[in-house]
Amino acid sequence: MKNKRINIIIPILFIGILIGSCAPTRFVKPIEHKKHVISANLGGPIIAIPGVATMPIPFTSLGYGYGLKPKTTLFGNWHTTAAIFGVIQFDCGVSQLLWKNDNMGVSVSPSLNFFSDVFEKNTQLYPQIDANYYFDYFKKEKKGRINQNYFYGGFSNWFQLQSKAAHGLDLKNRMIFSPQLGHVFERGKWNYTLEVKFLAPYLSNQNIVVDYVSPFGKRGAMGAYFGLNYKL
Repeated sequence: MKNKRINIIIPILFIGILIGSCAPTRFVKPIEHKKHVISANLGGPIIAIPGVATMPIPFTSLGYGYGLKPKTTLFGNWHTTAAIFGVIQFDCGVSQLLWKNDNMGVSVSPSLNFFSDVFEKNTQLYPQIDANYYFDYFKKEKKGRINQNYFYGGFSNWFQLQSKAAHGLDLKNRMIFSPQLGHVFERGKWNYTLEVKFLAPYLSNQNIVVDYVSPFGKRGAMGAYFGLNYKL
């Protein structure tokens, strides 16, 4: 039973990683200087399960962010769904604000993603860099709390360091490009994020473990994500 579970679940986890990011964008806006944030995220590539449902793979992660400087945030995340199935997975990085004016800005987030399958003794390291543009369109103070909304759009690049991926899969594309669109609701100490990501829209999604849903037909996949942040 354990071997059957591993043979089915672990490839889904790793192929989800290979076709694109299995987590939403981290800290499009850097948090305030010396502030702490805890976060929870849910979502992944949308798949079609025959006779069951069409739904995002429910990848989950728990994270932490710290405002190192007014324009710089450090962050780290532990991926809890992967841990349930014996995959040690975490990411860590920095979000840097490059430019801003009164209601818009540009940030970049270099990070590292670490994966280790404890059953197969397989370890992978994926560098990543995200870049995003955001636009504030609503800000209002209510009962001493600042409510604010903003849209963002950008892209994520994952880089494969090895010629073979998990389970001996060939990986011809060393860089995986995925555009994203998102919206953030800031409500005092609470932030809520909704994001749609177009995962590797130029790569074939045929003849792999699951059926990915994609607006590009037989290429790429669409990811859907929800994030929740709380400022301490």
